[in-house]
Amino acid sequence: MASEGNGFTHYLVSKEVVLGEACIIEQCNEWISLAFIKLGIDRPEAVIPRAFVENHALVPKTAN
Repeated sequence: MASEGNGFTHYLVSKEVVLGEACIIEQCNEWISLAFIKLGIDRPEAVIPRAFVENHALVPKTAN
């Protein structure tokens, strides 16, 4: 979770599968955002510095 200090505030989801985590840098418009992406969970080597992501693929993390 972002509250745990990793900074990733959203899940990156496609076809109901969690692909990784994202931290939005800037929402460009109502369809896309610029974000830091980490593919896979718990894989620090898989961070992509910047990527454009469709907003519908970003699901906010929530506390249980």
